[in-house]
Amino acid sequence: MSCKYTLRFAPDSLGDYKDFIVVETQAEGPFVVPIEAWRPPPILTLDCGYCLIGGVKFVEFLCQNVGLSTGTFCIIPKDEWPASNFRSLAKTYFSEQPPFAVSPSLFVLEPGEATVVEVVFFPTTAEKSCQVFTVVCDNCQVKDISIEEGQLIALELVSVSGGEEPPVVGEVHDLTAEHFIRFSPCNPHSVQQKKLVIRNNHLELPFHWQIMKPNLHPLLPRESPDASHIQFHLATDEVFHVSPSTGILAPCQDQEYLLIFCPKELKDYHSVCHLVLRDITSVIIMEIEVKGSTEPYQILLEPYAIVIPGEIFICTPTSRQFKMWNHSKTFICFQWERINSSCHVIEVEPSSGRIENECFDFSLTVTGGKAENIVTSLVCHIQHHHEPVTLAVEVSFKGPTVTLNVPSIDFGPIRPREQTQTTLLLTNTTQLEASWILEPSRGLLPPLASCNVDVLFKPHSCQLFETELELTVENGTGHLSVRADVQSSHVCLLNCTLSFPELYVGASATGTVTLFNQTLLPSQFSWLQGKQASLCSATFDPSSGTLGPKVSMEITVTFTAHTDELTEVAAVCEVQGMNSPLVVGIVAKPKKLSVSYSVPGVPNGQSPSTPVLEFGDGVILKSAVSKQLLITNQTAIPAPFTVEAEYFLHSLQAKKAEEKAHEFVSSLLAHGKGAAFFVTPHTGTLGAFESRAVDVTAYTDMWGEYTDHLICKVGDLKPVLIPIHMTVKGCPLYFQMTGPRAQDQNQGPIIDIRLDWETYNVDQNDGKLLDFVVVFGDAFPLKDADGNEEDERGEEEETCLYPSLGKKKLISVHIRPHMGNLSDYPFCITPQQIVIPAKSSRAIHVSFTPLTLSGAARKSRCVGLALGFMNLDSELAACVPGKVGRAQGLDLEPVRVDLLAAVQTALLVQAEEDDGVLEFCASAGDLLMANSNNEIVVREFDITQSFQLKNTSEMPLHFSLGTQPPFSV
Repeated sequence: MSCKYTLRFAPDSLGDYKDFIVVETQAEGPFVVPIEAWRPPPILTLDCGYCLIGGVKFVEFLCQNVGLSTGTFCIIPKDEWPASNFRSLAKTYFSEQPPFAVSPSLFVLEPGEATVVEVVFFPTTAEKSCQVFTVVCDNCQVKDISIEEGQLIALELVSVSGGEEPPVVGEVHDLTAEHFIRFSPCNPHSVQQKKLVIRNNHLELPFHWQIMKPNLHPLLPRESPDASHIQFHLATDEVFHVSPSTGILAPCQDQEYLLIFCPKELKDYHSVCHLVLRDITSVIIMEIEVKGSTEPYQILLEPYAIVIPGEIFICTPTSRQFKMWNHSKTFICFQWERINSSCHVIEVEPSSGRIENECFDFSLTVTGGKAENIVTSLVCHIQHHHEPVTLAVEVSFKGPTVTLNVPSIDFGPIRPREQTQTTLLLTNTTQLEASWILEPSRGLLPPLASCNVDVLFKPHSCQLFETELELTVENGTGHLSVRADVQSSHVCLLNCTLSFPELYVGASATGTVTLFNQTLLPSQFSWLQGKQASLCSATFDPSSGTLGPKVSMEITVTFTAHTDELTEVAAVCEVQGMNSPLVVGIVAKPKKLSVSYSVPGVPNGQSPSTPVLEFGDGVILKSAVSKQLLITNQTAIPAPFTVEAEYFLHSLQAKKAEEKAHEFVSSLLAHGKGAAFFVTPHTGTLGAFESRAVDVTAYTDMWGEYTDHLICKVGDLKPVLIPIHMTVKGCPLYFQMTGPRAQDQNQGPIIDIRLDWETYNVDQNDGKLLDFVVVFGDAFPLKDADGNEEDERGEEEETCLYPSLGKKKLISVHIRPHMGNLSDYPFCITPQQIVIPAKSSRAIHVSFTPLTLSGAARKSRCVGLALGFMNLDSELAACVPGKVGRAQGLDLEPVRVDLLAAVQTALLVQAEEDDGVLEFCASAGDLLMANSNNEIVVREFDITQSFQLKNTSEMPLHFSLGTQPPFSV
């Protein structure tokens, strides 16, 4: 349930009201309802500005009632409020509170209505002023406003284009000027400008500029100027101007001014620019002192006079260039006068114009009317210059001229009784007719016309002919020189001998001789063969030709000697018109072919006259070793060469790319000599002074010390034998048990090899280091099948190919490292002597007889070795005198086979049993058994168990087993 009440508000004034209503209910206490009521008040807005000290300023601002009701407003000083009736306070139109006054002091404004309120500011002191006025409305609304402030003028000269320049020491300047600006010297009637920037820091200032005369009075240091010396007089020269000259300085902004200096006369100028406020009487807010000076124009002609050398033709314009330099501060304007008389015309182009601070090019043109010498001056007027500039001119004119197309006639070299002719061209280069005389001819040439005159010459003898022909022309004469050289042919050799210090038989050598034509006539020449043409040959390039006047020509001579027995050789050159030919002597001593041999890497001082290809003492069997032989042609004679081994020859020439390496080596060694030397390249051509490296590669399949010669044949020279030496080490035998070797090395040796085997036991505690072996006779004699030595001395001596090798040593002593103890137990090789046929194989047997172990020993280790001493039963295989020798027996490192064996006791192992115990399980009930009468009787029974024995050794074992009752096996 609710209820609604209506409240009415009827105020009797324009104030604000607050009250409350107390509502009592059945509740314990009443509750209060606040009540507020008011009338929308009028709102007054004011906007105040700034004022100047020392003047009166009127400021108007708009006051508007933006409220919803009419209001009456009164403006009074704050100290006069409050009052009972504010209408009584408005006694006058102005409400004054110095230094301010406001009007009107009382006014009424309807809603939305506005009025103008005027504030008058008249400050008297340079300080901050502030007064408070109260604005009262008839609704009892009060508002205080304050008006402030008086300010000093604050101006600042921010910048000057070109900067300010302080007066120099001792220079007279204005007594009160704050700034000093100096203009650079300039010429009269020129204009200079400087841009000034002045900043107004506070107020808007109306201004104008005044150009005044300076107050000049000398002062002592720190002396203040006297007020009586300061006077204000306007400047009368009117050379300084400021733009703009009047206006308003906006507050807090920079204003640009243009200071202009425009002098009229040659003198110094001095003034002071005053910046004056307009609203305040004669208030100068800034003084700027300005100075400027002038200097005369600086004008220079280059050259200052024009003298045209020689003579120029009349009626022919002639020009000369000259320059005018303007060294003045500003541009100049010029005007040239023109000389135009009845005979001559002298003028300058361009005749008028303007020149900046630079150089200007002019062209002086003179045209003569008669033949005479002219000396005059040409005048140039310069604007604002006190006197003109003059150019001195001197020129000479002459009349018509006839010219020749050549300055002289030169018939050049000519032979006697020959006739030659030339034509002269006479030309009139002027606009006048010209009469000419060239004895015995004469004529008349129209203006700018030409004519031809023929001159003939025929000499009778050799001489240097020189004369002059006189050409006579109106207003002058001319001379034409004539020259001729009457000669006959004459050619010489600049070198009469041609030497070939390095000449080789059959090889061409080149040299040069020089022909020189001593005359001015061309000469024909050709070369002929001289003496001994059959023993040598020579060609000439060119072999014939024409030699020009005073020209030298190199002739290339290619000379080839066919024998070394040349004595005198000469080449003959015939020249047309000469009585005797030219002869060139050829000096040469031909050399024969010469070749040298060397081994790269061997110094020349250590290399003998005949080098040796030493492959070394440690060449490994089956390995290829290469050496180089350098063949040098010491002459210019190219020659073919061949290189091949003397004894260890082969039939192959080069290795084919598709051929396998081992097949290639097998082919090289197919002759069975144990070694082969492969030469690349084995043939070719040795060029002139060429060094050719020849690679010699040694291939071997048998041990031994090899010696041979390389047969080197070059051209027609005698063959040269180059010694070759090589010692090959290694064994050609291989054991099949190690598996097949690469390159089919299991094919066996190339010759029969006899192996004599010895077995040794190795004792680790053996302290012996050396074995001293003494042998009587052959250390390993040949044995029969039963092991007995064969006696073949007589037969060997009868069939020995090389008797010196058939002699055997009676006693030989060998010292070698201790190998072990010689024994055939427990290791033994059978047969102890075996022959391995060439290209084949044989089997040997190695047996081991185990030792008997003692009771405590469970295992024994046996270490031994077998040495196979290689012997050659064929004398040809053992030695070829001068070519190959092979050590054997004790002199050769034997074939070694290391032997190792282990002996241990036999052992049977019981397999698949737990802990090695055979366990039987039985019960007492197994002893009782019922018979046929159902009686219980005791019986025997068996329990059987089985086990397995395993032999882990590598040999069969015999064993026996035994037990004790009640067990049985």
